[in-house]
Amino acid sequence: MEKFKYGPLIWNCINEDDESGNYFWNGKPPVKYDSLGIPVDEAGMQCLSIRSPVHPTWQADHKRFEFNEYMNQPIPSVEQVKEWFDDNFLIVSPKQCKKYIIKWMSQNLGINNEFYFLLTKDSNSLEDVMDKLWPQDVHR
Repeated sequence: MEKFKYGPLIWNCINEDDESGNYFWNGKPPVKYDSLGIPVDEAGMQCLSIRSPVHPTWQADHKRFEFNEYMNQPIPSVEQVKEWFDDNFLIVSPKQCKKYIIKWMSQNLGINNEFYFLLTKDSNSLEDVMDKLWPQDVHR
């Protein structure tokens, strides 16, 4: 039986013999992917909670934002992203959480090309960008 995947998630469903996945889904099992690449059930309903930080329409909890000096505005906290993974018994590193936050920022903060240039200027890697956004966490 095919294992459905989306980002770091690999579905395990009820009454499934193969439990090699990491994301346990209680609803109807996925049968195909939708236009966003998210597994859907036989009724066409997505098999991924919109509360998941990997969901393309995830809405971060603004009450849990933290002010980012480099961005000069509040952004989702690493803790709020990590919490969803913890609640679903998935291991995720702070680095992975930061990647999801950067992706969320690009989709939700109206960041323009000029800002991307400044963010990536003198950056050779995603780690360099993370160091700019979270200098207190520099792990070099």
